Amino acid sequence: MNDLADARALAERLAPSTPVPGSAGTFKKFDDKNSFLPEDTGRALGGDPNVIGIKATDDTYACKPQALEVRVDQAEIDAAGSGAGALGQQLLREGKIAALLNKTALSHGVSVVSAVLANVTAVVGRGNWSNPDIDPIDQLDEQLLQLSLDCGSVSNIKLTIDVNAWAILRRHPKIKTRTQFTQIGGITRDQLAGILMFPVDVFIAALVKDTTGLGVAVSKQRVLNSECLLHYSVPNATLYDPSPFKSFTVGMGSPFAGVRSYQAPNQLWEGHLIDWSRDIKQTSTLAMRRLTVS
Repeated sequence: MNDLADARALAERLAPSTPVPGSAGTFKKFDDKNSFLPEDTGRALGGDPNVIGIKATDDTYACKPQALEVRVDQAEIDAAGSGAGALGQQLLREGKIAALLNKTALSHGVSVVSAVLANVTAVVGRGNWSNPDIDPIDQLDEQLLQLSLDCGSVSNIKLTIDVNAWAILRRHPKIKTRTQFTQIGGITRDQLAGILMFPVDVFIAALVKDTTGLGVAVSKQRVLNSECLLHYSVPNATLYDPSPFKSFTVGMGSPFAGVRSYQAPNQLWEGHLIDWSRDIKQTSTLAMRRLTVS
């Protein structure tokens, strides 16, 4: 029941699917000072231009095969009926494929968030928004200021905040004070985007997973679980842009590229599957700041 669009958006904004020419190769890690060293551009008449010195860190990726499939048994097809243009069969297939798409988005989103949280350490002494004397906006501005220094930009900055953290921020007395004379209902997402020291793209994450198996009591948990991430990310990720994380995938084979269908040789069922390759990598330690909100 997770929203497919939100699950996909969360994964793609944190680790965008990045096409690569082969399943293994190298990529640039944007953790050095190359982009920020000014160069002497003067050239003597008849002389050669100055050559930019590059001392970059290379890392490797190795995309591993991924796949999920859902099957429609012939007995289910028969039970759906064949009248009225086989509408029942159409709805059956559409429902199964919708489940496949949602499960794929959830599984990929969980993998992306797990990789992010495993590699990015929360800023110490920040995110304590239950303290009425701490202003969350001041703390967010502080991280944005550092992020703009690390990345040299105030454009393409994203704020990805878990819905629990968003609820804590909205309840904070200092946040309520900012809006008490202008509106009813508290701060909105658009207002948060505009109230920070420079505009950011705000996304409220509500993706949920169950941490136990089938047949066991429900144990739901929010995937981003009270985390707040500020990150620099440009559109249309490539091997060479300084996004903090990327999900490398061969060609255009992302988990959202499409569904393939086939009929079993024994005619007892039909299969609908999504297959792709993936290696989720941290590509810049400078381009993301994390606050664990409490």
